[in-house]
Amino acid sequence: MEEKKIVTFVDEDGKDVEFEVVDYVELDDDRYALLAPVGDEDDAYVYKVVEVDGKEEYVVVDDDDEFERVLEEYESLFDVE
Repeated sequence: MEEKKIVTFVDEDGKDVEFEVVDYVELDDDRYALLAPVGDEDDAYVYKVVEVDGKEEYVVVDDDDEFERVLEEYESLFDVE
């Protein structure tokens, strides 16, 4: 069984919030992570993965068009011919 990758963010109240990495998507030379709150897998968020000083950082995708393209690419991974 594959181990789940968990990332932790600090919310606006200073509390740790854990997200599970559902999957990664490569699109237009960029890498994106689909993250779901631990314990609430019905919701998912798209973050762009960027490297800063040799570390991965997750930047929320606010652009609706970019968000939709990432979701379309993710869904295409499951298309069966």
